[in-house]
Formats: sequence, structure tokens, C-alpha cells
Amino acid sequence: MQGAGTYLRFIALLLVMMTGGTAQAQDNGVSNNYSISRIGLIDLPYVLRNAEATNTIRSLLDSKRAEFQKEFQVEEEALLQAERELNLKRSLLSETDFADEVQAFQEQVSAIQKEIQFKRNSLDQAFGQAQEQLRQLAFEIITEIATREQLDFVLTKETALIFRPGLNISDEVLALLNERTKNARIEVGELPF
Repeated sequence: MQGAGTYLRFIALLLVMMTGGTAQAQDNGVSNNYSISRIGLIDLPYVLRNAEATNTIRSLLDSKRAEFQKEFQVEEEALLQAERELNLKRSLLSETDFADEVQAFQEQVSAIQKEIQFKRNSLDQAFGQAQEQLRQLAFEIITEIATREQLDFVLTKETALIFRPGLNISDEVLALLNERTKNARIEVGELPF
């Protein structure tokens, strides 16, 4: 329950500071004077989800996925044909030779499955890296706005229970993020296989 008490003290301290007062916080015998007069609020998931760059990245990766899907359909058809041919050979080959061919076929199927999984993971990783770069740029923009507007505190929307809409800087961050990424070249290169 000590965590709940600490949380309640923090909320009380924040409320006092938001109302223009000052508060004394005592933690382990150390006294500090805190005063917060300007607060901003950011909905980072909203900004990242609605950023034009996110849509561009998603579109590029979706087209790459479709390209890979076409490649794998060709390979799948070739595997189906090889399986049919293998079944036709069953009566012509000795049990040992047939077992060797079945094992070779299974290894080929396994290799293709690994390649498919690798490409999917690579695309997911590329999307994650691109999103992380956007997140870092968004943090830089938030810092710039906080500095320019002399904000003492920027909270995430998830941490705020009640807030005035005027505190929300999400749309400004989104507009600046879109502006700074509108001419960015986003490419999904050939993945190493």
C-alpha cells in the first residue's frame, strides 16, 4: 500500500502546483520546493497513428508483402508439383530411395518456410525501426514545443485523468511531424536472404 500512498502524495502535489501554489515535498528527510505553472499534454499513439509518414511506411511495406506473397505462390505451386511427382514415384522407387526423396522434399519445404518467416520478420522489424525513428522525431518536436512554450511538464494522455483541451499539443506535434517528414525518402530495400 505504500505505492498507493506515494501516488496519492504525487497527485496532491501536482494539484497544488497546478493551482498556482507551491508545495513542499519531503522524501527521506529532504525538503524540495516544486512549482509548476505550465503543463502540456501529448497523445503520442494518436500522433504516430495519424502521421502521414506512418501511412507511407505502411503502404510501402504492404506492397513489399504483396510482392513476397506472389513470389511464395510461385514457390508453393512448384512444391505442389514436386509433391505430385514424388507421389507418382512411390511405386517406382525402393522404400529407402523414396524415403530419401521425401526427406529432401521436406527439407526444401522447411527452407522455404524459414525464408517466408525471415522475410515477414524483416518487414515487421523494418516497420518497427521506421516507427521508432518517427517516435524519436516526435520527441524532438515535443521538446521544441515545450521549450518554446516554456512548459514545465508534458504528460502523456494516458497518465492524465482530467485535462483542459487547451493543454493538448498533439495536433501541433502531428502537424510539425508531417511537415518535417513530407519530403523524406522512405525506401524498403531488398532484404538480405
